[in-house]
Amino acid sequence: MLYRLLGPLEVRHDGEPLSFSPRQRIVLAMLLVEPNRVVAVERLVDAVWDTTPPSTAKEQIRICVSSIRRKLVAGGVPNPIVTRPPGYFIKCTKQDLDLLAFESFVADGRADAVRHRYAEAAEAFSRALALWRGNPLAGVNSRLIESIGVGFDERRLAVTEEYVAAQLRLDDGQDPARQHELISELGELVATNPFREQLRAQLMIALHRAGRRAEALETYRSGRQLFVEKLGLEPGRELVRIEQAILRGDNETVLGPDPNLAPAPATTGVPRLLPADAGDFVGRTDLVRRTRDALSGQHTGSRAIRLVAVHGRPWLGKTSLVVHTAHLMADEFPDGQLFVQLGGSKQALGPGEVLRRFLGALGVPVPVIPDSLEERAEMYRNLIGDRRMLVVLDDAANEKQVLPLLPGNIGCAVVVTSRVKLTNLPGATFISVGPMRRPDSIALLTHVLGPDTALPQSADLSRLAELCVDEPLALRLAAARLAARPHWPVGRLVERMRNDHRRLDELSHGGLDLVTVIRQTYDRLDEGAQLLLRRASLLGPAGFAGWVCAPMLDTTEDDADDALAELVNAGLLDVAREPNGQVRFHLRGLLRIFVRTQLAGEDLRAERVAVLRRIFDIESLRPSTVAHTN
Repeated sequence: MLYRLLGPLEVRHDGEPLSFSPRQRIVLAMLLVEPNRVVAVERLVDAVWDTTPPSTAKEQIRICVSSIRRKLVAGGVPNPIVTRPPGYFIKCTKQDLDLLAFESFVADGRADAVRHRYAEAAEAFSRALALWRGNPLAGVNSRLIESIGVGFDERRLAVTEEYVAAQLRLDDGQDPARQHELISELGELVATNPFREQLRAQLMIALHRAGRRAEALETYRSGRQLFVEKLGLEPGRELVRIEQAILRGDNETVLGPDPNLAPAPATTGVPRLLPADAGDFVGRTDLVRRTRDALSGQHTGSRAIRLVAVHGRPWLGKTSLVVHTAHLMADEFPDGQLFVQLGGSKQALGPGEVLRRFLGALGVPVPVIPDSLEERAEMYRNLIGDRRMLVVLDDAANEKQVLPLLPGNIGCAVVVTSRVKLTNLPGATFISVGPMRRPDSIALLTHVLGPDTALPQSADLSRLAELCVDEPLALRLAAARLAARPHWPVGRLVERMRNDHRRLDELSHGGLDLVTVIRQTYDRLDEGAQLLLRRASLLGPAGFAGWVCAPMLDTTEDDADDALAELVNAGLLDVAREPNGQVRFHLRGLLRIFVRTQLAGEDLRAERVAVLRRIFDIESLRPSTVAHTN
């Protein structure tokens, strides 16, 4: 483990400990207790200074995070800390962080327990508990951290009870030495947690099954006396039930019914998983009509499933379009709507996990859900085989992710969104989403700002829509920024956005920062793909042919093809086939503006001349036409 929280806080790389100052340990601990999730700067301030932060607290946190990054990098650890408003998060896996490994083992144990594989469950719980080295987060001087550590201790005790429960569910004829070891462990736990009834009940059962009936009854009586004297309470029903079973000598029922043998009944409700419709949705009339027609099965006589695949570059409002259309059609699918974000542009969700969620929404109890993808898909298709349902699959990475999620029932319909055209979806109706029409862009701005504010400034609204390149996310952020500043005329924001290097910085509001949103996509690209984007931004709007990539990158055709394929698969380039059959690639919209800003500090003229010289050198050997430059 690189990071260890389940005991004194430790950071080790290649066996060597890395040291941090007390304040750095607090900040690092706060990031690690919520791995892969953004921790707000305000929460870090609370952890360091409690209720008395200085006026410079946020700046000191920033400096502290920078220092932690430097120490990790100096110690040989690739920088895992990411800045993301309103704070920071640390990237970890279960191989890096003992807390994540603990949670993974616990999840495995619970999954085994509900399937009555108690030996495997006990082993998984045992491995989880073996990660603990003492008091969690010891050595970190923070009241907030201390309270979090108390919560961790409670989680350890709960898992300990689950471990013991799995052990008790094993066959009665277990090794006597193991019985004695379990009783000894439970005795220590009850001594240190005397009011924890579950542990006391488990100790009574273990003693009874080991033939130590008198000690089991004494455990009950001493506990009852303690509860009455200290709390004024009688023992709970489970303790009383176990005592009565022991007194009767009833070995069959002393353990009680297996809670996993009585799964909850299937729900009879209709799943309604659609997110809320966008309150400011305007325009897109033709796209909405085409999507509705395809999902309704109009204009076709096919008996195949109704499948619509909506594709387009990021930030063009594909999800809003599909969710809006799905709400309009809800009455046509009375048996419900299923929705899932597949995470294709970030971290793709496997079809097996999606089917687990869908089956749960359809009322299948967790213990009954099969393990294999094939069995889950069969159960899913069978459950909705006679229903009229709409399935919305948002942000798909590829066809492989989608195909297992398609129903077999023509009464159902499916709509998929993706950044690229999923050409291998059989029978799909393909709908391409581009920027909004200028009148629709102005209508969106007017809707958010209100007609009284917007109509007198129509000329500036048109210029603002142009600067937002008619992309819905930019338009909404610009409108929200103006709505939050009623003293600003529209023209003021227009003037601030005229400079490309400032334009994207102006598009932020309410914790949503367009530069951060775009950078998340950009940073996930390999260096070659990033460089190709930057070089492509030196070319004009006419786009470029695929062969241009090698001279642009000054590399081999294979490496250039790999970089181009990565950009196409990420949906960051528009792909168009010209009448002569040639395919051209276009870098457009806000992404183009962002990429141009990444060239800051470079000699753009010299860079452009060098790129074009390499292109023309190769072009002289080819009959095709070079991409136009700015």
